[in-house]
Amino acid sequence: MAQDISLYREDALSGGQPESVPPSQEPKMSPQKPREPIFNQKPMGVATLIGIIIIAHLAFYIQNPATLATALATFALSPSQFSYDISTGNWISALAMLFGYQFLHGGTLHLVMNLAMLLQAGPIAEAGLRRNQDSTIRFVVFFLLCGVGGGLAFCAFNPGAESFTIGASGAISGVFAGFLWAAIGLARPGQAMLKPVLASAAVFLLINVGLAGLARVFNFLPIAWESHLGGFIAGLILYPLFARLGRRREAV
Repeated sequence: MAQDISLYREDALSGGQPESVPPSQEPKMSPQKPREPIFNQKPMGVATLIGIIIIAHLAFYIQNPATLATALATFALSPSQFSYDISTGNWISALAMLFGYQFLHGGTLHLVMNLAMLLQAGPIAEAGLRRNQDSTIRFVVFFLLCGVGGGLAFCAFNPGAESFTIGASGAISGVFAGFLWAAIGLARPGQAMLKPVLASAAVFLLINVGLAGLARVFNFLPIAWESHLGGFIAGLILYPLFARLGRRREAV
């Protein structure tokens, strides 16, 4: 939270048996299980992001209080400061917040919860992007842009607010939207996926937007539900575009 899968199989190609070989003399071949990319390829994009997030967390919290405060002022996303930077043309500062806030977390529990969700949804979402030479980069860029969507939503819902948000949950909410797209794209032919996907989306929004909003209203937890919603919507829009890039690369 912010403190704020046409399953394609790589079956072995059969060249057929020579016509001169009688059926009784045909070489016996042991059946091979179809290889499914989701299981036989490692989610390097997910692993890369987890490594970066953990390193950033450790680097952030070993700082002395003064340096820590400076880092928060530079990278934590504040709607008022973001609006000021945009209005004055200070794009470097605005972008530093928009991307940097995704790698800061308000403690170990916050970090672990986000990484657990990334581990749950990330491998399927990455598999749905059609792995090839640039799939890791595409997944990381997809993640970052979903985080940008979450950050922009937080600022839009809280114009001029002095509060700030940190955490990767906006980006991970986008990854979860990608997971839902991937669940449809990687399903076996004839497998009904629309209803369970819609149900999963509804449950996600209920918990990560609805209940998260109530938690903040009643001062139970300061959860940035706006970032969850914005990241999820960004993921719904961006994921098909990134998956299409993978199909084009396969065709080349």
